[in-house]
Amino acid sequence: MEENTPREAVISLNGVSKVYAIGDEKLTALNNVSLDIYPGEFACIIGRSGSGKSTLLNMMAGLEKPTRGCIRVAGRQIEALSEGELVRFRLKNVGFVFQSFNLFAMHTALDNVAMPLMYKGVPRDIRQRRARKMLEAVGLKSHMRHRPGEMSGGQQQRVGIARALVASPRILFADEPTGNLDFNTSREILRLIRSICRERGTTLIMVTHDPDMAQYADRVVRLLDGRITENTVNEAPAEVPAPDMNNEETP
Repeated sequence: MEENTPREAVISLNGVSKVYAIGDEKLTALNNVSLDIYPGEFACIIGRSGSGKSTLLNMMAGLEKPTRGCIRVAGRQIEALSEGELVRFRLKNVGFVFQSFNLFAMHTALDNVAMPLMYKGVPRDIRQRRARKMLEAVGLKSHMRHRPGEMSGGQQQRVGIARALVASPRILFADEPTGNLDFNTSREILRLIRSICRERGTTLIMVTHDPDMAQYADRVVRLLDGRITENTVNEAPAEVPAPDMNNEETP
């Protein structure tokens, strides 16, 4: 009986549309999108520029409200929440990894990673300890006191991953996390994100324009002109190949 019990989606969109007013014109970024993503899945959202993929991510993360439709995330109907409630919801449930890293240039890697815990009111000694442990997990034990300008692009993205996961979010949103990295480093960063999320049972939602990423995901969602054209489950995701340490940047 337990095997037949349906899983509950951690993210559920029902008839979601987003329309932007630009002067006298209206631009439809999302058009009647319905989508379920389940706990622990790695969902890859693929589409070319302007397809609506970043808007979809923003909807799921509660960064923008839909024009129409319902969005349920981690048991909450988020389109009905106030801005203050959304901030508290994100602090509790969500982590972000960005294409441009978004690190504080004047702070060390350790302080950058500890920042989300400070916003949650975690005492300094505890947040420093958790940040150190997270930096060790992403292979930056020797770079804790380095500032972003003293690290490579791959190392900075590792700091970004550590910062996103230090508060143990249920859901990790990654917006083109390898977009500013070379091929070799991109695959190593993807290996790292997927490995940590699998180990922790974290749901990973990654937006990308790179169709090759689909083979590594549990769920593949393709967008075109604001509509879902594909939503498939990959029963046997490929393993991300190890980087060639003799070529290109090593993270």
